[in-house]
Amino acid sequence: MRQWQMLRMIPRQPAKISTSEIKLRLADEGFATTQRTIQRDLMRLSSIYPLVCDERSKPYGWSWMKDADVLDIPGMDSHMALAFWMAGKHLERVLPTATLAQLAPHLKLARHVLDELKSERGAPSWRDKVRVIPRGPRLQSPDIREDVRDAIYEALLMNRRAWVRYAPRSAEGEKEYEINPLGLVLKDGVLYLVCSMWDYPDIRLLVLHRMRDARMLDAPATALEGFDLDAYIAAGELHFALDSEIELKALFAPEAEFHLAERPLSDDQRLEEQPDGRMLLTATVVDSSELRWWLLGFGDQVEVLAPASIREEMARIARRMVRHYGDCDDGAPHPA
Repeated sequence: MRQWQMLRMIPRQPAKISTSEIKLRLADEGFATTQRTIQRDLMRLSSIYPLVCDERSKPYGWSWMKDADVLDIPGMDSHMALAFWMAGKHLERVLPTATLAQLAPHLKLARHVLDELKSERGAPSWRDKVRVIPRGPRLQSPDIREDVRDAIYEALLMNRRAWVRYAPRSAEGEKEYEINPLGLVLKDGVLYLVCSMWDYPDIRLLVLHRMRDARMLDAPATALEGFDLDAYIAAGELHFALDSEIELKALFAPEAEFHLAERPLSDDQRLEEQPDGRMLLTATVVDSSELRWWLLGFGDQVEVLAPASIREEMARIARRMVRHYGDCDDGAPHPA
């Protein structure tokens, strides 16, 4: 049992763990042993399993080989393999490549299990029968430096502060920050770090792909009293909130009813048919930039009635669009 626990503690390359760290973690699990015993066990286990020791610098560290198969006990059945396969097909569109690579051994095992399933009629495997497609154009995830990702993940895990060198979108050059990591949010393929800086209580959002360098510090992170990641998200900060909740009223073309009924905008959403056939939507929502993008996605199938500020903004956008396309005949392409 001690050796099984050791195998579970060893990370995959390029991460590594020292025998002294394994000894401490085993003690936490109730296994009292010596560092010399751990070293002998690891040497014996490495003759059976794809384990390697990095001896380039002290403290030496042990890892599973990067391409090692997953040690799966109990084995992965067909239902679990299908769940992993579908999750992988979805996550490859939303996760950064470096993060997805951590799942690669599990996805490889899922592919093997599905391909080995026997079919009475010789039909193609499950992998040939399942597809996951995104809504809208497929946007590539921004590149994140692997060392930056690892430093931020480790700081979050160990509840430590981190130093980052960051390239803000709205400023020239790079800035250096000392941050208190509070949470990590993945949205549309972009990783957002929720944090505070130095000893200030203000909550900030940083994206990992704009971090040019990062390292975990020895200082413990400062916890913000009363902070809750779910409450922060629910307040609309990750939807780029512009104000508090509003009551949205908008008229939608009849063909939009099915979409609005199947995927309500809020818990209190109401749809009422109007004399002209259009549907009046009433819903309490957070006023945000994303709300405006969602409304604009309906084009001429929506007319915002309230609040007046959003109606006026939609009207300004429509007038600008008329100026862009006003020289085109209805239904005719713009001349090249």
